[in-house]
Amino acid sequence: MELQLVGELDADTAPGLREDLAAIAAGSAGGLLVLCLSGITYCDTAGLYTLVAIRHTLPLADIDVQFVGVSPGLYAIAARSGLTSHLAWGDDC
Repeated sequence: MELQLVGELDADTAPGLREDLAAIAAGSAGGLLVLCLSGITYCDTAGLYTLVAIRHTLPLADIDVQFVGVSPGLYAIAARSGLTSHLAWGDDC
């Protein structure tokens, strides 16, 4: 399954993303979830840590997560935070 994220990913929007993905995980038989981040216009540390949490918790439901379409700005934030190794980066969406 592939989902396109659009808009801001921050302290205000991250809880909604977590809820949506929990619902997807509850109805899923497992597999690969590809999250396309090319539509993210802003990401703060809350959003970044939400991506890390998604990457670490969905495999508990047998769902592997890959992030694609990561902008150079978002990658730079993750690198400055020391979180690039905690995320699975793929190619463009």
